[in-house]
Amino acid sequence: MPALDTAGEFLARSLAGSNGEMSESTEHDASSNPTQTRNIIIFGETGAGKSALINLIIGETVARASSNAQGCTLDTADYPFTLAQHHFKLYDTVGLNEPRIGKTSYLVAIEKAYELVTNLTRRGGIHLLVFCIRGGRITTTTEQNYCLFNEFLCRRAVPVALVITGLELEDHMEDWWARNEEALRGFGIKSVAHACVTATLGVERTHVRKYEDSRKKLFELLEEHGTGKAFAQERIGWIARIMKDLRGLLTKRQAKKPSHKEMVRILRKRCGLPEDAAAMLVQKLREIDLEAGS
Repeated sequence: MPALDTAGEFLARSLAGSNGEMSESTEHDASSNPTQTRNIIIFGETGAGKSALINLIIGETVARASSNAQGCTLDTADYPFTLAQHHFKLYDTVGLNEPRIGKTSYLVAIEKAYELVTNLTRRGGIHLLVFCIRGGRITTTTEQNYCLFNEFLCRRAVPVALVITGLELEDHMEDWWARNEEALRGFGIKSVAHACVTATLGVERTHVRKYEDSRKKLFELLEEHGTGKAFAQERIGWIARIMKDLRGLLTKRQAKKPSHKEMVRILRKRCGLPEDAAAMLVQKLREIDLEAGS
């Protein structure tokens, strides 16, 4: 069996065949192919309960919460899961922990975005975004995480479902939604569905009924909204546009964008791209900047 391409070789080969041209976004309909794996991005800031949510869905402890309070924006781990003959891959993806990022975090985010886009392109695109929010106050960081994944990564072309975690102390978990739905809309956060859940059984299984109800809600959500068309774009344009959008999250003190020469060096060092492939990607970024007048 021939060896698989490295991530850098894969993108370099793709760029060589694309002539750097930007194509329209593409959709792959998974609903008519039950054997196709559906890719579900689960995102939110550190401490939102993403790993516990994945364990709740799968029914066993497979995901571990990160011990790194800072995390790395767009760092991802994936977990396979089968529900009613549908095959899913759940991507536990780190979002923003602050509304702005520094230059080091920006460079790491580029590396992680490159890895994520390369893997998703190989695997057929994104079928559903699941925004994990811990029950509590909605903040600017909540809004920026929604923007990062819905707009930057998916160009508003993928359905977003909200899952609110940590609601075991609510008399009725759905009460949280009644109190906070208007506030979410005020932040511009829209969704095709929501689920108010708990991922803990509690001491002596005191929350077992809410736990089981939470699993049922999540299964229904995935079956209804995670089995349709997948979103993907031509790789070079997809990555270049994410790189451009991420610059908008830089702190004001570090808002000066890296030079194109520096970007080529970053892509070679961090992503393992050959120099010609890195230069082609940066050229696409330059073209996007010119289109935007920036």
